[in-house]
Amino acid sequence: MPAPLIGLSTYQETATWGPWRNVPAALLPHRYVESVTRVGGVPLLLPPHLEAHDEDALRTEGAQVVSVLDGLILTGGPDIDPAGYGAVRHLDTDNPRRDRDAWEYALLAAALERDLPVLAICRGFQLLNAALGGTLRQHLPDEAVFGDAHRQQLGQFAAVRIDLDPAAPPGRHLGAHIIAWCHHHQGIDKLGEGLESTGNAPDGLIEAAWMPKKTFVVGVQWHPEEDSKPELFRSLIEAATRYAKGK
Repeated sequence: MPAPLIGLSTYQETATWGPWRNVPAALLPHRYVESVTRVGGVPLLLPPHLEAHDEDALRTEGAQVVSVLDGLILTGGPDIDPAGYGAVRHLDTDNPRRDRDAWEYALLAAALERDLPVLAICRGFQLLNAALGGTLRQHLPDEAVFGDAHRQQLGQFAAVRIDLDPAAPPGRHLGAHIIAWCHHHQGIDKLGEGLESTGNAPDGLIEAAWMPKKTFVVGVQWHPEEDSKPELFRSLIEAATRYAKGK
C-alpha cells in the first residue's frame, strides 16, 4: 500500500536565500517535513494562494485538495486574525495574515467533513479552536498567572512541563507527563465546540485537546516537530493509513 499523503499548511513570508533577497515565498521549517517522513508519511506542502474574500474558490479548492490527502497538519506561525473568533486585535497580536487564515479554515472545514485525520500544532491548534467557535487569550504576559513562561524569548523555544490525560490523545501516545518545546504568547481561552481538553501546563493553560467524535483530530499548543520523539506524528500516520484503506 502506498505511504499516506500528509498535507502541511505553509507560511507566506518575505524570505532571503542564496543571492535572492526579500522575495515573497511559501515556506515551512524542514523539521515538519522530517517529522512526517521519518514515520513513513509523504509530505505535501499546501501554500496559501487564494485571496481571503474568494470564499467559493477557497471552499472548492479546499475540498479538492483534501480529497487526495490521507492526513492534514495545520502548522505553526503568526497569530490568527482575532476577527475570526469575534475579538478586537490586541496591540501585541501579529498583523493579520488573512489569506493564510482563510486557506487553512477551508482545508480544516473540508477535513472535518470527511473525518480526515488532523494534527493541529500551535497556531494550527488556535485556528482549530477558533473554527469551532472557541476564543483565545491574545497576550499571556498580560495575565500574571501565565506571564512569559510559554515564550521567554523570540526565536527560542521554552521548555514547559505538560500534564496529559493518558486515556486520551495525545497522552495516549506520549504518556502522562512530558517536557514540551513552546513558543507562543497566545493560548486557548474558551474551548471550541466538540473539543475536550487533554493536557495542561502547570499554570493551567490548555496545551492539548482532541475531538472525541472524530477519528483523529488532535491539537497541541507546543511544537512536537522540535522534539526527537516521533510518537505523536506516528499516531497521525497510523490514523492516516487506516483512513487511506477505507477510501
